[in-house]
Amino acid sequence: MKKATMLAACILLLTQGGALAHGGEMHGKKHRDTRMDKLHRIMPMYAEAQTKINGALEKGDATTVEAEAGEMAGTIPDLKKAKPHKNLKKIDTFKKIADDFGSKVTATVALAKKGDIAGAKTAFKKAEEKCNECHATFRD
Repeated sequence: MKKATMLAACILLLTQGGALAHGGEMHGKKHRDTRMDKLHRIMPMYAEAQTKINGALEKGDATTVEAEAGEMAGTIPDLKKAKPHKNLKKIDTFKKIADDFGSKVTATVALAKKGDIAGAKTAFKKAEEKCNECHATFRD
């Protein structure tokens, strides 16, 4: 399945009130753990923003890149306080990845603000790599 189609399917699933978690079960309910709830509120927004940012980067639309990446950057403090689904003993690694992700997203904002689309594209690609690193380690 193409990456864009897979991303669109994930966004559709997440925006319809459910999320796959904990070994594949569906749930849209709140967790008893507020730190995990943070993750469930943030991730659908990240997926939607990622699609918008990549589209804006392809079009050279620095204004949209700055706005969407800025919105993501505003959630980094909550992300750092969130609780992943697995490997809870590696919480320091989770926080480090979140911090690295935040710095890459912040760099994307700064570069877009300057109109440096190529630089913003490179910075955002590195942010996406942090997403993949985190999901590989901490997501069911």
